[in-house]
Amino acid sequence: MMNIHLLKKTFYKTLFPPKFGNKKIQSLYNFVSQNDSSTEYWTIDKQLQEFIGIIKSFDSDDIQYFFERIGLWNSYYLVIISDKFLDSHVKANVKYDLGKIYAKIFLLYEDSDPYFLIDNLEIAVTMYESKIDAATLVDIINKIEFMHHKKLITRQQRNHNIHFINLLTNELSN
Repeated sequence: MMNIHLLKKTFYKTLFPPKFGNKKIQSLYNFVSQNDSSTEYWTIDKQLQEFIGIIKSFDSDDIQYFFERIGLWNSYYLVIISDKFLDSHVKANVKYDLGKIYAKIFLLYEDSDPYFLIDNLEIAVTMYESKIDAATLVDIINKIEFMHHKKLITRQQRNHNIHFINLLTNELSN
C-alpha cells in the first residue's frame, strides 16, 4: 500500500526544494539534485571531483548543520551521498571519518527504505577505520533489531550486522 503522506512530502520537495541556511549544504543539495539521474557515471574528472570539492570543504559545524536538517533531504539523495562515500577517490581526498558519518546517516534515515544503507554499513566503517562511540553502536544495534522486527531485513542480514557491531563494541572495551 502506498503511503500518501510520503508521496505528498516527496511531491512538495520536488516542487519546492529546501532552502538551507548553510551555503555548503545548499551547494551539496543543489549538486546532488542536478546530477541524481547519472550517479553511476560520475567520473573523477567531472561530477565525482565536484562532489569531493564540495564535501572536502565541510567543517564540523557544516556536518552538524547537515544532521540538524537531515529531514529536509530527499531520501534518494541521502542514499546517493552515502554511496559516494564508498568511492576510493572520495576516501583519498577527504580527511574526516565518512564511515562515522555514514553510520549516523543510517541511524537518522527514517524514510521508506533504510535497508539500502545497511548493506554497506560494514564497508563504510571498515574503509574509514571509523571510531564509533559506544552510544552510537547501541543505537545501531537497536535500529538493526527494529528493521528485523519490521521485516525490512532478513535474519541473516540482522545476524551479520549485529556480529559486526559487537566486534566494534569489543574493540572499544579493549
